[in-house]
Amino acid sequence: MIQKLDSQKLESTISDMKIPIRLACITLTGAPIVVSLWYTIFDGKIYCATQKKAKIISYIQNNPVFGFEIATDSPPYRGVRGHGKVKVIEHMGKNILEILIDKYLGKKISTLSEFLRNNSENEVAIEITPEKLFTYDYSKRMKGV
Repeated sequence: MIQKLDSQKLESTISDMKIPIRLACITLTGAPIVVSLWYTIFDGKIYCATQKKAKIISYIQNNPVFGFEIATDSPPYRGVRGHGKVKVIEHMGKNILEILIDKYLGKKISTLSEFLRNNSENEVAIEITPEKLFTYDYSKRMKGV
């Protein structure tokens, strides 16, 4: 069901999920592609982090309208999908990366967390402002699965 944009609904449905967001975008050649990134949510907006030279940055600059889905990978399926405007915010990259490391990897120091921190100088934030949301929860339908 298509729902009115409600940042509380967005946050309560998916903020605790430790799975990546799937972003649907158009490449520079016009082909569709899905990119998976870690995400966090603040004030109804979705934030990701990536390297400044990542291909997705050129896709955003070329066409800032993206589709997205954040959903469980195993039954019962539930999640949020929709579309919105996307922009790159250079000065927030390191801060968003730290939040994402904490969310996905925790406080424990690991090879991956150290690698990400050591390469964070060129990190940029991706801000997604949802325009339409569709939430779904198949828990009742999939009871016992």
